Amino acid sequence: MKYFIGITELEQAKLRYRKLAKQLHPDAGGTAKEFQKLQEEYKTVLLQLQQNNLVDTTTKQPSIENELINELGKLAKVLIKKQVPQDYLKQKMQTTESPLKKGIFGNIVDLLNSIK
Repeated sequence: MKYFIGITELEQAKLRYRKLAKQLHPDAGGTAKEFQKLQEEYKTVLLQLQQNNLVDTTTKQPSIENELINELGKLAKVLIKKQVPQDYLKQKMQTTESPLKKGIFGNIVDLLNSIK
């Protein structure tokens, strides 16, 4: 590796590439061979850095969104086990006059009871 020694982040690699491309491009006085070497090395560095970022993101702590989803899932399981939604839906079944709604509420209660 000649052009990207010491580069550890994608942004650094992009900045270095832009700077070197301006210097080594054949239209700017560089040679086609050197410019091609730069491009090949840049592709290699990008792949390595992207793979490193994938490894880093999978080993980091879960994001706030993932933690929230996990906590909501736990809460939903507790509510289902305690039959909070079922009791609410049974109340709705008793107060509604629509046979369609009664049937829907009844089916949802049955489904929630089967999840336990």
